[in-house]
Amino acid sequence: MNATQYLQSDFQQFILGQRDAGSMHMHLAVTPGLDRDARLDIYYQAYRLRLRDALAEAYSKTHVYLGDAMFYQACAAYIENHPSPYRNLRWFGDAFAAQLGTQFPDHPQVAELARFEWALGLAFDAEDHPILGLPDLATISDWETVGLRTSSSLQFIPMQSNAVAIWLALSEVQTPPAPACNEQPTTWIVWRKQLQACFRSLNKEEAQALQGVSQGQRFADVCEQVAEDKPEIASEIGGWLQTWVVDELLAGVVES
Repeated sequence: MNATQYLQSDFQQFILGQRDAGSMHMHLAVTPGLDRDARLDIYYQAYRLRLRDALAEAYSKTHVYLGDAMFYQACAAYIENHPSPYRNLRWFGDAFAAQLGTQFPDHPQVAELARFEWALGLAFDAEDHPILGLPDLATISDWETVGLRTSSSLQFIPMQSNAVAIWLALSEVQTPPAPACNEQPTTWIVWRKQLQACFRSLNKEEAQALQGVSQGQRFADVCEQVAEDKPEIASEIGGWLQTWVVDELLAGVVES
């Protein structure tokens, strides 16, 4: 490496906390005013503030819910333990919800709120692709063999808390409800319809059916599984399919 590359490498290591300020003194001239450590600290702190800003943007409702002090404390821990591997700050917070789950184990609504927020962002940013329409279903000649491809924006989120209700209240600038948890998780889906991130909860049977479709199972096999597990609701599968199409959850037909 040449001298400039050595400087860049040393400065990057310092910013990431892999070098102390003293090791950078050889690169800096002594000038009137701020000493070398103070000047270095400006860059050291600015980098972390920018990362914190990125987390605050991605998790705005979680920020409001926790308040500045706890949220910034969580950000500091995340920045320390998860050096960014991304060139684009958009993706820096991908493991933040998991950290909150460890940091607030007695308050699962915190991590679930963050996970829900991140999913909404992912749904909005998902790649564009054709959407399966109701007329397309009429062209399917053999339902015994086909599968259905789900939207690239579709995500399944199991939740035991009332994190979505908390998010909705915060979105309306209202006082969030008291945290509450169920013994069994509820499956929520998040996806994009046109240019809007959408979400809704599913009952156990519809969730299993849609997950089966998303995993590449033939639609006939999905229907057979529902009929076997709970025959009294087998007649609802047609309604689910129509809802999935209208809600733009499906992207195409897969011939097997």
